[in-house]
Amino acid sequence: MHDFAKDLLVALMIGAEVFAIAALWPLSEWAVSAPRRTGFAVALVAIAACVFLCTLGQVPPLVRPGTWRWALGQVLGWSPLPLFLALPDAVCVASGQSLARAGLPPRYARATALLVGAVAVAVAPVATIMAGCGLAGACL
Repeated sequence: MHDFAKDLLVALMIGAEVFAIAALWPLSEWAVSAPRRTGFAVALVAIAACVFLCTLGQVPPLVRPGTWRWALGQVLGWSPLPLFLALPDAVCVASGQSLARAGLPPRYARATALLVGAVAVAVAPVATIMAGCGLAGACL
């Protein structure tokens, strides 16, 4: 890959991560304002996919190259980056929705959702590397 293309890709990833972090504030307010089943379900699916990719990376491959399962693994190899860019936002929405449904006042639910989203921002890069290298067969 050309150096300019690599630099452009890195700049786009940094911009996407900054946008995901900036979206935490309005998403936390959106999550605690009213119960939204679709938003909660999408957030849980995104979180489950991230956890699945991290655990899938630690399992030894059980398929041979050329099979449809191997092709599925190749497609999954492109998914960690967008999924883990969305992880902090998904965690923020899921925690805000669940805390609001549990009866926590909106102010505290929003603050807790922001805090949990900030922790997910710190965890996302490590989890992306773990999932990516595991899918490539290079982890531990």
